[in-house]
Amino acid sequence: MDKFKFKIARFMQGRNGPDDLYKGSLILYIILLVLNMIFSSIIIDILLSVLLVIVFFRFFSKNISARHRENAKYLMIKHKVKTYTSNLKKRFSDKEHVYRKCPNCKATLRFPRKKGSHDAVCPRCSNKMKVNVRF
Repeated sequence: MDKFKFKIARFMQGRNGPDDLYKGSLILYIILLVLNMIFSSIIIDILLSVLLVIVFFRFFSKNISARHRENAKYLMIKHKVKTYTSNLKKRFSDKEHVYRKCPNCKATLRFPRKKGSHDAVCPRCSNKMKVNVRF
């Protein structure tokens, strides 16, 4: 058994191996597999096959610098999605404030939840605006 482990370790030297994009791709594969069990679609079958080829290609690739760039892009997108969802969660749980975007610079601004029309100044671009709070 140790001889087999040594051969596998020697084979994987200089190869990319598993990374975060690999793990995310496998999760996507499992989700598509479950969807394919429910809907039984030829399109999902094709997507599963293509995704599996890409996963194995990335796993055994010797072009490590290109795989690291791909993984870095994936991690950047993953971070943006996590940040966006956590900000949405905070906004929905915050009952004392309303959130509006500045029409000039598109910054998200937080205002106290007081009914009526209020004058506000954006701290980022100093744009003066009216904020209407209905509830």
